[in-house]
Amino acid sequence: MHPLDVRHAVHTLPHQLEVWGDQVDRIVFTVDTRRSKSGRYSGNAYDESRRGLFALLEAIARQSSKAEIAEVDYSPAALESVRQRYFSTSRAYPEKAFDGGPFHAYFYGLLKADAEYVVHMDSDMLFGGGSQVWLEEAIGWLRTTPDTLFAGPLPGPPRADGTLGDLHGSFPGLTGIRPPERLAAAYPAYRFRSVSTRIFVIDQARFDASIGALDLVRPNLRRRIRARLFRQSPLSMPAEEILTAAMMSKGLSRIDFLGSGAGIYSLHPPYRTDAFYRELPHLISRIVAGAIPEAQRGDYDVNSSMFDWTEALRQKTAGRRLARAARALLSS
Repeated sequence: MHPLDVRHAVHTLPHQLEVWGDQVDRIVFTVDTRRSKSGRYSGNAYDESRRGLFALLEAIARQSSKAEIAEVDYSPAALESVRQRYFSTSRAYPEKAFDGGPFHAYFYGLLKADAEYVVHMDSDMLFGGGSQVWLEEAIGWLRTTPDTLFAGPLPGPPRADGTLGDLHGSFPGLTGIRPPERLAAAYPAYRFRSVSTRIFVIDQARFDASIGALDLVRPNLRRRIRARLFRQSPLSMPAEEILTAAMMSKGLSRIDFLGSGAGIYSLHPPYRTDAFYRELPHLISRIVAGAIPEAQRGDYDVNSSMFDWTEALRQKTAGRRLARAARALLSS
């Protein structure tokens, strides 16, 4: 999490704890308080948001003996500890990705979790189905499928025939990623050759045995120039590309599946508007109740059949994007 996530976290964290809290032994709230020099994590109201987020997390921690708060440590000693754990063969280890997005924060969180199996999720992830045996089933997949490093809930509400929608994720720094393949199971299950940092379960013992140390994926020249212009580090592409590149080089995979009974599937809200924050509790209630429009099934991003994104899409026009980029460039 980041302090500026507090507007959705007040609603999403209780929802996430309801789905996952009884399935895990420990809960670690990893909070990245390092402000980026530009981008969406350099926004206004930072101090107020920081106070609000920590108040929320401290209230949850008082109610749950499982929960702890880990503020991301950027000291030289902490950076070196994480580098030694996950990037031991790399001399360089960036604090942020080339675009100012989180990097060290992800791996610091994995280190703080200190567990063989870690369920990682971003603070805005939403979940339907609500199975309380999904994680047990995920560990079963990991234990019985030797080339699997990650597992995850089914991306998007299931279609009647179990097929996936158009998975439009992209990895600009990588090529040759094979499409997902359906696996034989009593419920929808697929093998992927990539991973998203939005939600995953990682087998850290298999990471040690199969990968051991990650390599950075260097941005191309255009992205390195952009990083320099916006005062960001030009050293690496985002964490999910690092992990995916390692999987590809070692022939490893990720298995996403629904699970038995109602299972669990994930949904991600792609935009942020004032209307979204107002309606988020109702949106979560609809997902938990299973009130899913047919056009949403198979799509892992909350689409316009489930929420009116008109205002958000208006803000995404090319002209407005360029204007925001120009303002950010001038400020940096």
